Amino acid sequence: MGRLFLMTMISMALLMGCPGPTDDDDVATDDDDDVGDDDTTPFEPPEWCTEAEAGIWQQIDDHPASPYFVHHPDTDALDVPTVLFLSGGPGDEGTASATFQAWLAGGDGLDQVRAVAPFAEDGDLLDEYDRSIEIIDEILACYGGDPASVHLGGTSNGGRGAFELMLDHPEPFATLLGAPGIFPTYPSFDDDAILAALEGKAVFNGVGETDTQWQGAVEQTHEHFEELGIDSVYVEFAGEGHILTAGFDETVFFDFWLAH
Repeated sequence: MGRLFLMTMISMALLMGCPGPTDDDDVATDDDDDVGDDDTTPFEPPEWCTEAEAGIWQQIDDHPASPYFVHHPDTDALDVPTVLFLSGGPGDEGTASATFQAWLAGGDGLDQVRAVAPFAEDGDLLDEYDRSIEIIDEILACYGGDPASVHLGGTSNGGRGAFELMLDHPEPFATLLGAPGIFPTYPSFDDDAILAALEGKAVFNGVGETDTQWQGAVEQTHEHFEELGIDSVYVEFAGEGHILTAGFDETVFFDFWLAH
């Protein structure tokens, strides 16, 4: 499927669906007293796990927390970061795939993380964000990954969902990224809840330079984070609107994730 077609598909889906803002099961280390001994425990995923296929946008539809997509890194290492990215629009299968192409597929760093995107079979991911926590548990159990380096992001409706999910379930996540994203309660802020969820974590607030519906809200959210002492960055994507174009360099997202 060509990138131009995918850009057209995601543009239609997002513009129709997104109004403006209103256990650690990895590898055991050697004991201090037995340095040099090979007593590591092999990584053994559950039998029901689907075998990883590197280099493709792999659909998982037979796991307990499915459906979702996953793109595996070009490494067999078990300590890679995991990125959970929520798509905009309705969050259905097609939109999740198109969001991957526009927001992730072209970025330097994709081969260094495991990218995951849930989607809703009924076309309404807004009601299923909590399932993302179960998906993260499955990903770590089936494919490995550093539990301390799980990152949460999203765009448009998915950006709202990512901010909401961070407030409700902050524990698994090291960072929060919106491109764009804001709290569903904007312009009001629950400072106690924000501090409880984000204190000690980094936040990336990105928005298209010409995205007039979202730009002000994203910038204000960033400024509010700074007032609360939260580690927050604000980035305007030059020449971009609400939907990222084929010329956008998604590397900026991976630079953020890999730095944290």
